[in-house]
Amino acid sequence: MNIVDDVFAVPQNHSQLAVLLAIYAFAIVIYCDFSGYSDMAIGLAGLMGFKSPVNFNAPYLSVNFQDFWRRWHITLSNWLRDYIYIPLGGSRKGRSRTYLNLMATMFVSGLWHGNGIQFIIWGLLHGLGLSLSRVKAEVVAQGKNQFARLEKILSWFITLNAICFLWIFFRAQSLQNAFDVIRQLFNWQSANEPVNIYVVALIFLSFLGFVFGQSIKDWLISVQK
Repeated sequence: MNIVDDVFAVPQNHSQLAVLLAIYAFAIVIYCDFSGYSDMAIGLAGLMGFKSPVNFNAPYLSVNFQDFWRRWHITLSNWLRDYIYIPLGGSRKGRSRTYLNLMATMFVSGLWHGNGIQFIIWGLLHGLGLSLSRVKAEVVAQGKNQFARLEKILSWFITLNAICFLWIFFRAQSLQNAFDVIRQLFNWQSANEPVNIYVVALIFLSFLGFVFGQSIKDWLISVQK
């Protein structure tokens, strides 16, 4: 999407709304890139008789960071769990050590994606998100939640926006570029800029696709039968 390239190139030249739309747009772009090549690999392997595991499972429907990493790049998540997190001790050596192991695992995830400091920060912030998810799960488990449905919706909304916000560090060309984007995102004095209605519609339809994608897929399979 041009809006992503344009905004991240010089965020100071764009309005607060344009920056926000670019962040959501990149969330769609990165999903289509990663999930797309995975689906192509799975499809080609299937044509040759090999059955491959699902690698992306509606990650933008996650209700916390733990849920996100169970749905996003599942093969990588499993590798990080099996070869980094568990060998470090996993959750078997106390609460503090568990959080430290999560941070170390996601630090490695950041390095795996790139050697820039922005990737390391992205990984560490995801480690923090995973730790907070565990804290929340422990708190919720101690009592009954009379507003479970509302809590789940709010958790999804907060998680989605937190994930999209952290994509800034993933997309940015440098740490300074990431800070420039964030600064402009919260610049309430930014100038007005015409909004491309087609970009807004595409972002909206894409997120609807995340919500109803599995239902559409099941319907298409039933039609073929």
